[in-house]
Amino acid sequence: MRNPPVVKISLIQLSVVLLVALALELTLGRVVALSALLGGLLCVLPNLYFGLRAFELLGKGSDLLRGRRQLRGARASQRAVASFYRAETGKFVLTLTGFAAVFATVKPLNPAVLFVSYGLCVILQWILVARLHATK
Repeated sequence: MRNPPVVKISLIQLSVVLLVALALELTLGRVVALSALLGGLLCVLPNLYFGLRAFELLGKGSDLLRGRRQLRGARASQRAVASFYRAETGKFVLTLTGFAAVFATVKPLNPAVLFVSYGLCVILQWILVARLHATK
């Protein structure tokens, strides 16, 4: 099985977020640009972590890092489910702590732009996954 394109999707998302933040900096000012950038990063970074952890491309669960042969059958499916649960838990914790840290430390901040940027980044991820899946 080929590795999923999690890094490719995250790099595309990050590129779009940076370009939008730069455009907003030039047109609407620093507070709006920073809020959009942070909203995008709060989406991209936890999703990148999820993808790398879920598909065992990161951390101590990685066969690539340990040099072990792959499991098959019921053990492989149990391991995959456990991997996805760990990844989702980590993503959730990263997202919550990220939002908490941003609201606690970044002043001034435009919360509306932050949440809109986060939401648009999630939608961009859906579109990218759908397009990459359709081209297979």
